[in-house]
Amino acid sequence: MIACGSTPSPTAPPTTVVAIVGLTATVEPITTPATGILYRLTYQVHESGGQLGATLMTQHFALSNGAATDGAINSSPHVAAGATITIQSTLSILTTAPPATHVVFTIGYTDDNGRVGSVSAEADVARIGGL
Repeated sequence: MIACGSTPSPTAPPTTVVAIVGLTATVEPITTPATGILYRLTYQVHESGGQLGATLMTQHFALSNGAATDGAINSSPHVAAGATITIQSTLSILTTAPPATHVVFTIGYTDDNGRVGSVSAEADVARIGGL
């Protein structure tokens, strides 16, 4: 109940709290279409605000060897409010240079109210397949 002469408190807008959880990164050799390496990142995206979900739009890989790249996330997955989804992102590079040992990974998202944000996580890169 609002007393006479007072104004109601403004209601805070719903928020989206997105986090990358459990990021693991591996790198393996590839030979098709040419010699190179494939980075494979597996992770969960968790929304903990409980009010709004988020659609994942972009990804950015920053590798410890100086390489960096941006791209869209295929199929633009959506994490619902209070939910967690598991995703895998890959990056193939045609090179004979040694692979990176560490990655900083960033996801750009748009929440259900149209606000944009981003979240980052980092991990050491495990070598597999004879690298």
